[in-house]
Amino acid sequence: MILFDLPVYQFIMNVFEPTLLTTFIMRLFSTLASPIVIITAILCVAVIVKDKKYFKIFFLVNLCGLILNNIVKILVHRPRPVNTMLMSVETSYSFPSSHAMMSVVFYGLLIYYILKFVNKKKLRFFLVSFISAVVVFIGISRIYLGVHYATDVLAGYILGLIYLILTIKFFISKNDTKNNTKVKNTVKTKSLHKTKNTK
Repeated sequence: MILFDLPVYQFIMNVFEPTLLTTFIMRLFSTLASPIVIITAILCVAVIVKDKKYFKIFFLVNLCGLILNNIVKILVHRPRPVNTMLMSVETSYSFPSSHAMMSVVFYGLLIYYILKFVNKKKLRFFLVSFISAVVVFIGISRIYLGVHYATDVLAGYILGLIYLILTIKFFISKNDTKNNTKVKNTVKTKSLHKTKNTK
């Protein structure tokens, strides 16, 4: 792992030269995957979106993702980097990165619904590209701040993506199919009643 982690860390520090401004920006990106921001965003979904099922989906998917992340952390039991943790302090285990994993889970779910509901191609492309870039920079920020090895971030991305794909396939899409079937059946029933009444 050292053969991968150290070169990646050195590369990032060379590309993003440590300055007060760079550190501020990296802290900002890191904050975008913090529990406070994600919880606030989920609450915003509850307030803005009329259909409360989307709030439940975001809440359950992210909660289960966080639980899964903590279980893996405890099982792997990998300590945080010591020599590089100069710009931030973390006390939990290092592998996998919860910021990396939860950024994929939360923002990935957001991308899923953008692709599903946003019809304008240019807007959809912009939103997906922007959110994807944010997810990438969240991972970079964790390495830059020295609180994670590169392999922690990579594992967080992979685990988050696998979890999100399985959740969408076996939980979200199935529920959407059931709801669509119910709506179609309701429409058919109403149309039949209208036809009978007309006769």
